[in-house]
Amino acid sequence: MLTLQRLCVAIFLLFLNYNAVLASFGISVESLEVPIGRKFAVLWTSTTDQPQAVDICLNTDTEFIPIGSIQRNDLLAGSVNITLDDSISPSTYTLGIRFPGCSFLLAAEFNNFVVVPPSCGIAPRQHNSRSKVSRAHIG
Repeated sequence: MLTLQRLCVAIFLLFLNYNAVLASFGISVESLEVPIGRKFAVLWTSTTDQPQAVDICLNTDTEFIPIGSIQRNDLLAGSVNITLDDSISPSTYTLGIRFPGCSFLLAAEFNNFVVVPPSCGIAPRQHNSRSKVSRAHIG
């Protein structure tokens, strides 16, 4: 009987923790192509104001690469500036938010986040709807 009570308490605690993890997150970036060494902002939103920290990660098929951290401090939205260093190889990644120890990414809308070699003063291409298109008028 005591084992059954412990099992029920463990399941209850699991559901409490599970609900915290199920918070909805959203992220946005200005461009889905970022050169190594260039700073870019990740804007984030959350449906819960619990002060739990989460990581911003790049994901390959085999590993999570933490590139930043969100310290929520009871906030529902914010921004984190990130600079990719040369330990990140140029490639295509999934960009998302990850609770430490979790085996999947939340807010992983960007499965085509491209890290490119350092640029030589050339602006990266813009790949999403938040991008602005500039037009040149001649004459």
